[in-house]
Amino acid sequence: MVKPRAALDGLKVCEHGGKLEGDKRDEIIDFSGNLNPYGPPDFISDAVREAIEEIRLYPDTECTELRVKIAEKFGCEQREVLVGAGVSELIPLVALSFVKKRVLIPKHTYGEYEIAAGMMDAQIKRVEMSSLRINPELIAEEMKPDDVVFLCNPNNPTGQYLDKNEIELIVEAAERVDALVVLDEAYVDFVRNAFPAHDLPARNMVILRSLTKSFGIPGVRIGYAISSAENIKEMRKIKVPWSVSVFAQKIGAAVLGIKGDEFLTKTREKIERSKGKIEEAFGIHSDANYYILDVGHAAEVKRELLKEGIMVRDCTSFGLPSHVRFSVRRDEENDLLMHHLMRFFH
Repeated sequence: MVKPRAALDGLKVCEHGGKLEGDKRDEIIDFSGNLNPYGPPDFISDAVREAIEEIRLYPDTECTELRVKIAEKFGCEQREVLVGAGVSELIPLVALSFVKKRVLIPKHTYGEYEIAAGMMDAQIKRVEMSSLRINPELIAEEMKPDDVVFLCNPNNPTGQYLDKNEIELIVEAAERVDALVVLDEAYVDFVRNAFPAHDLPARNMVILRSLTKSFGIPGVRIGYAISSAENIKEMRKIKVPWSVSVFAQKIGAAVLGIKGDEFLTKTREKIERSKGKIEEAFGIHSDANYYILDVGHAAEVKRELLKEGIMVRDCTSFGLPSHVRFSVRRDEENDLLMHHLMRFFH
C-alpha cells in the first residue's frame, strides 16, 4: 500500500459550523454558521433559471462575467481577480502557490489556515492574543522573509476587526521583509464602516472574499481573490478547472449588482439592531455578525442547547474550550437563544 505524504501525519479534518445532519435538521435553529439570516435574496431565482439553460455546457473556467463585475466594483483590473469555489478553495491555493517554510497565524483563528500550512509541511507560528485580541505590532515584529501571514478580518471566532492603520502596519512590515499577507475578509460585509483594503498599494497582499456569508447562500460555493496580476497568474496555474459551477457564476454575478447592494444595506441595518440587544444582554462586543461567549464548558453547553433545538459552535477547535460562538439571526430566534444561554453565562 502506498503511504500518504509525511506532511499529512497529525493533520485532522477542520471543524466547521453549519453541520446539520439527519431528519431533524429543519427543526434546529442553527447559530453555528455565520450567515446573513435574511438570505437568500429573492432576486437570485432569475439567475438560477439562467444557469439551468447552461448546464449542458462546461462552466467558463475563467469566470469572465464575474471577474468583470468584481473588477468594476473594486476598481481593479480583471487580471488581478481570481474566482474560486469559496474561500475554502482559495486558501489552499494560496498555500500551494506561496508557502515555503513558515506560516504566521493568530493563536485563535480560522482552522483552515493551519490545514493549508500543514499540507505544505510548513512550520506554524501562532501569535499570542492577549485578552483574545490580535496585536498587529506582535505580528509585524514576528515576521521573517518568505513568511505567509494569514489574517481573518474580522477574525473568526472573536469578531475583532483590524482597522486601516493596523492592517497598514502589518502590510508595511511584510513589504520590508518580503513576506506575504493573506487578508481573509469573508465577513467584512457585516462590519460597520469597513475600510477598502483593496485600495492599499500592496504587492505583498492577497485579499480573499466570500459571497456565501453575505447573502445567506452557503450551498453555492463562490468566493474570489484580489491581488497583483503576478500573484493571481501564479495561483491560476494550479487552480482546479471548472470548480465554479454555472449556478455559482450566475448567482455571483447577480448578487454583485445593484440589487445585491440594496439587499446588503437593508439586512445590515436589521442585523445591527439585533446586535444591540445581544450586546446589552451579555455585555459583549463584536465587529462582525457573530459573538463568542465564555460559558465554562462549551461542549456541555452545546449539548444542552441542542436539546432545546438550538445549535451553537463549540470553540474547542479554536483553542477556546470554554467558549461558544453564535451568529446573529432574526430577533425572535435571538431572543430564544439569549433566554437559554443566560443559564450558562458567567
